[in-house]
Amino acid sequence: MTDSQESEIELKAEALEQPDPIDMGADKAILSLDNLGIFASIACLIHCLAMPVLIATVPFIGLNLSFLEEEWVENILIAAIVGFAVFAIVPGYFRHKKPIALVGLVLGMTMVGLVALGRNTVVNAKLELTLIAVGNLILVITHLLNRRFTTGSFLGHSHKVGEDHSGCKH
Repeated sequence: MTDSQESEIELKAEALEQPDPIDMGADKAILSLDNLGIFASIACLIHCLAMPVLIATVPFIGLNLSFLEEEWVENILIAAIVGFAVFAIVPGYFRHKKPIALVGLVLGMTMVGLVALGRNTVVNAKLELTLIAVGNLILVITHLLNRRFTTGSFLGHSHKVGEDHSGCKH
């Protein structure tokens, strides 16, 4: 093999090791979906944790919020959580190639999925709240990591390679 062939192979190997070039459109889409995923996970947490208090106080307020107790409300939240997680974290992984994002996605979705699919069979009421809370917290952390890995910031704004961070407030 000649020196020029060896250097060409080395250049190709280096190109494969470098991350994809910054694509602000894709980054913004991933960030938006991460934001929605964080919002959906936190909304689900609030829903699950606040329901006992809400059920006890609603009759005194005079509001009819009994629909919040329905299983379909929780299923809609879970579907949103799963959708936003898959469509934010998987494309983010293909940009940053950090396996911890996929591990967090699988762990969080497994816990949330167990609640959705195993309700009243495999998962009892006491275990349901623990699984959904821990699963959602794992997904929130994974979304935040995905933002960090994709843009270089938990805040979700990106920097060009070699750009100075001194003007940033993070």
